[in-house]
Amino acid sequence: MLLESIEYPIDLPYSVSFSNVAEEDFHYHNELEILLILKGKTNCKIHNVHYSLKKGDVLIVDTKDMHRIFGSTPDIIMLDMYVDLEFYNDLYPDIDYMIFACEDYSKTSTLKYQDLQKKVSVLKHHIAKAALAYIREKENASLPMDCINDLIFTLVNQFQGFFIEDNKFKADRGGQSDIDFSRLYKIIKYIYLNYDKRITLEDLADIVYLSPYYISHLIKNTSGLSFQNFLNYVRLEYAEKLLVEDRLTLTQISESCGFSSLPYFNKCFRAWYNMTPAQYRKQLNPCERCSHGPFSKEMAVSLLETYIIARRSKMDDRLLSKSSHHIFIPVKYNYRTGKLFKKTFPLKILLSSYEDIFILNYQKERLQGLESFIVELDCRLLCENRSKQEAMDILIALQSLKLPLQIACTEQAPDELTENMIKALNIPLISSEPSEAGTYYDPGAIYSVSSALSNIVKNPHDGVKLSGQFKALFTPEGLITPFYSVYSVFSGIDGVITELRDQYIIVKNEGTIYVMVFNEDRESKLKAHIHIKDIWGKRLIIEKTYGEKHNFHDSQKALGFPRILTDSMKAYINDASSGSISFSFTEAKETMDLDFEMDPNTFTYIEIRN
Repeated sequence: MLLESIEYPIDLPYSVSFSNVAEEDFHYHNELEILLILKGKTNCKIHNVHYSLKKGDVLIVDTKDMHRIFGSTPDIIMLDMYVDLEFYNDLYPDIDYMIFACEDYSKTSTLKYQDLQKKVSVLKHHIAKAALAYIREKENASLPMDCINDLIFTLVNQFQGFFIEDNKFKADRGGQSDIDFSRLYKIIKYIYLNYDKRITLEDLADIVYLSPYYISHLIKNTSGLSFQNFLNYVRLEYAEKLLVEDRLTLTQISESCGFSSLPYFNKCFRAWYNMTPAQYRKQLNPCERCSHGPFSKEMAVSLLETYIIARRSKMDDRLLSKSSHHIFIPVKYNYRTGKLFKKTFPLKILLSSYEDIFILNYQKERLQGLESFIVELDCRLLCENRSKQEAMDILIALQSLKLPLQIACTEQAPDELTENMIKALNIPLISSEPSEAGTYYDPGAIYSVSSALSNIVKNPHDGVKLSGQFKALFTPEGLITPFYSVYSVFSGIDGVITELRDQYIIVKNEGTIYVMVFNEDRESKLKAHIHIKDIWGKRLIIEKTYGEKHNFHDSQKALGFPRILTDSMKAYINDASSGSISFSFTEAKETMDLDFEMDPNTFTYIEIRN
C-alpha cells in the first residue's frame, strides 16, 4: 500500500523527526511533508520530477504527492516534518489543496531571486523553531502550537503561489490577487475530487460564478498550464500511483483516471514522463526503506539551531517581520480567547519637564479623547532645585486637571517630606526603571503612523512622552504625532486579542471585530485579504487608513514650513494627520471576504460591527 499513516505522539497537528534514509520506495500520505537537509546530499523524486538536495535545501511535499528518497550520501541527516493541514481548514479554506512551492522559477531577475531567498530563510527559521519547540516542549503544547501556527501562516502567505515551468512547480511570479488564488484552489479542489469524470470549463465556471473564458485565463495565468493540460496533469498523478501499485491493466488505469481512450492516455503520459505507461511500469524497481548508520541526535539539533534567525539587529527584525507582498488574514468570528487589549497596550504619558505640565493643561481636551491612560510624573521634577512649596504647587496643578496621575521614582526615593506630601494628596507613588520613552525606537515613527504602531507593538508597556521630537503624542508646536493617531485608534477598541502578528492584530468582543494591518515596507504595496468564518447578518464596515501623507511633517512641508503656526493652521494640519475614513454595509452569509491594497508605509484599521 502506497499510503502511509503518520502518528502524532503528542496532542499537536504535526510531528517531527530526524532521519538518514538512504533509499525508499514510492509512497504518499495525507499530510504535508517538509524536508530540511541538515547535512550531506540526497535525491527526491515527487511524481516524475527529480530534485537534487544538499545541505540547507528545503523541499515541500504537498498532501497526497507520491515521492521517494534515494541516493543519499552516508553522512545524510534530514529534518522530517509532517503537518495535518485538515486541522487548519477552518482558518484557511481549501488549504489541503494548496500547492506550496519555494523553488526559484527564474534566476534571470537578481532582485526577485534575492527576495525569494530571504523568504526561504524566514521559512527555514520557522521550520527550525517549530521543530525545536516540538522536541523540547513536550510537556507544554502551547509553545509548539504557536510555532506551527507561525509556520503555516508563512507558508500560506509566502509560498502558496506556484507556476509550472519545465514540468516543475516553482514559486509564483507574483501579480496574482488573493481572490484569484481563492478561486483557483476551489477549482483545483473540484478537479482533484472529480478527476475520474468528464470535466468542462463550464463545470468550473459554475463553481466560482464566472465565465468559462475567465476561468480558462485564470488557470493559464496562475499555473502556466492550459485548463486541459492541468486536468491531464492531475489525472496522470493518480495514474502514476496505480502504475506503481501494479494491480490494474493499462486500460483499466486509463478509464479509472478519466482519460477518453488508452491511446490518449499514452500520449499524455509520454508528454510529461518522456516514456509510455508500459515503459514506466517496466523500469520500476521496488525497494524497502533503508537507512545509513546511527547518527547523533544532539548533533542534528545543533545543526537545526543554525537556521534560527536571532533578532540581533534591525535588519534581522525586518527580515523576520516582512511578509510577501500579499497577506491572507484568517478570522474565526466565534473565537474570543486572548489577552485584554487595553491591558496589553496601556497608554502611559511621561512628563519629563516643567513645561510639560503647561502643555498637559493645553492638550487636556485632546487627551480626554484617548480615554484610558495614566499620566506619570518623574519624581525628580519635584526634588531637583525646587522648594517644597513649588513641589506642592506642581502637584496641586496636576491634580486640578482631574487626569489619572502617578509619581515615578526612577533613581532614588523622594525625601520624607516630599513622600508625605504625595501621600497626603492620595497620588500613587511607584518605583520605576529610568525611561526614555521606549528602549526601541524607529526614526521613521516621527512621520509614519505604521512605524509608530510597530514601535508600540514591540514595546507595549513603555511610556510615551507628552511633547517632543521623538516618541511623543504632540510636537513642540502642539501638533498631533503618529503616536497620538495610534492611541486615538486604540481608544475605540474594546475586547480581547485573538491574533497578534508582525503585520496585523485582531481584536474581538461580542459584537465587533477589529483588524489592524500595517505595511512597514517603504517601497512595496501590500495586498491584504481578510477571510472571516462563521459570520452572519448585516454588518457595518468602518475602514480608516493612515498613509505616508497623513502626518504633520508633510503638511508643514506643503505650507513651506512656516515659522509661526496659527491656531487655524494647526487645526488644518491636525485634520490632515487624522487619516481617511470610509463606511460600507455588507450582508454576511457564513463567510465574509474583504480585499484591499495598502500603499507603502501605511496603517489600515477595519472595524466590523453588527
